[in-house]
Amino acid sequence: MNEEIQNTAKPKEKKEIVIPEFYRDLNRDKEYPCLWHFVHRHLPGTRKPVQTPDNQPDKHPLDWKEIFPNHNGHIEIEIGSGKGGFLVEYGKRHPEISILGSEWDLTWAHYAASREMRNGVGENTAMLRGDVFYFLRDRVQSNSVDAFHMYFPDPWPKERHHKNRLLRPEFLTEVARVLKPGKRLFFWGTDHKEYNEVALETFDHFCGATVLERNTASPTEGIMTNFEKKYRQEGRPIYRSIIEFDKAE
Repeated sequence: MNEEIQNTAKPKEKKEIVIPEFYRDLNRDKEYPCLWHFVHRHLPGTRKPVQTPDNQPDKHPLDWKEIFPNHNGHIEIEIGSGKGGFLVEYGKRHPEISILGSEWDLTWAHYAASREMRNGVGENTAMLRGDVFYFLRDRVQSNSVDAFHMYFPDPWPKERHHKNRLLRPEFLTEVARVLKPGKRLFFWGTDHKEYNEVALETFDHFCGATVLERNTASPTEGIMTNFEKKYRQEGRPIYRSIIEFDKAE
């Protein structure tokens, strides 16, 4: 009898997981003019983020002249700038390029922004503090970015934290959308073997992306990040690749 009851019992329906959408505002830092904050809007007097009433993304297309008033149309983005080593050196070499760095951590974002100002590259470089995935999705217009750089991101090595990794298909969907038509490059580097393998597999399976140079690319224009300098001194293997996004006109 018990067996019959168990066999006729209806399987439990999986509960749909709904990821809430919040308002995120883009504001310029009062102390560091080249730093922009893209963070949750909070209820007055609290740290509770304000959810959109219809649970839809709060999208507002960005005019790049808001961040780079004098840009000439060439925009590049660095994902995870850390202390700003690559951002500043690349900005010095290419005053004709506007490059936006990004960092979630406020302390590092402040450090990178102050470094930009000290090195006189605050006109053609800037820092974004916040979640760059949502910034791309909700603010950056399609066909407006020339290249991406992503060097030595947090690998989130524990399996239960893998969900925090940024380089995943939905992120590449936004990358492909905002890149301009043509053959556009994504520069990738890490010291973490397992994350590198997952990342390259993600690129390999993404329509329109081709790994041009796998694991053996040189530092971009010879510029090494602070992490890379440290890791090379420690003798760690470094994995650098160049990926091309071939996007139709």
